Amino acid sequence: MTAVMDNKFQTLTRGEEEVMQLLWRIGEATVAQIIEQMAEPKPKYTTVATFIKILENKGFVGHKVEGRSHCYYPIVERDEYASGVAKSLLADYFGGSLSQMVSFFGKKEDISVGEMDEILEIVEQIKGK
Repeated sequence: MTAVMDNKFQTLTRGEEEVMQLLWRIGEATVAQIIEQMAEPKPKYTTVATFIKILENKGFVGHKVEGRSHCYYPIVERDEYASGVAKSLLADYFGGSLSQMVSFFGKKEDISVGEMDEILEIVEQIKGK
């Protein structure tokens, strides 16, 4: 399933993404189990439950009923979301140009020689395909 609404990529707020990161890591959980995995200070139950409801409405999360509670699980895979975020970043800030993005990070970030060698190695592997 794709996180798309009206052909537009759906981004997540910081809180929604924190919940999704936990669900991607643990697979499935109740709201209480999600809260257990969160850093201090722990958010209120109602806050996390609201994030879950929003994520369900956006098509990121599904649930199954287990007794008197709901167990939530990711519908959208982490890699699928990461790909959408990267494509959105590329389109919105770099005019769709991967070379402009790489150039930007090369100039603005402290990239080590080892990381540059890794990038060149990846490019060579891709060229070889």
